[in-house]
Amino acid sequence: MTSLAIQLPDELSQFVSASVNSGGYQDADEFFVSILSTFREQAESTLTDEESAKLASLRADIQHAVDQADLGEVIRDFDMTAFLAERHREHAARQTA
Repeated sequence: MTSLAIQLPDELSQFVSASVNSGGYQDADEFFVSILSTFREQAESTLTDEESAKLASLRADIQHAVDQADLGEVIRDFDMTAFLAERHREHAARQTA
């Protein structure tokens, strides 16, 4: 899990503390995870079917890449400049063909 530091106005900080103290959440971390998860669900519920499909596809691609990295299936010493130069050469060759 990633750690993220944020600054809140006093009023919001007090709201978070009151929410945690009321027993609704174990701590501020749980409060923010819950709130952000709800917000994400609401935002995603407004997506069109096409946008939802794209999002699902992207998530699947990302998970596939993470799984490969976990298995050690990564490219070592990748040279982005050389890779892009080759892609540009291939593109230029297709344009002149």
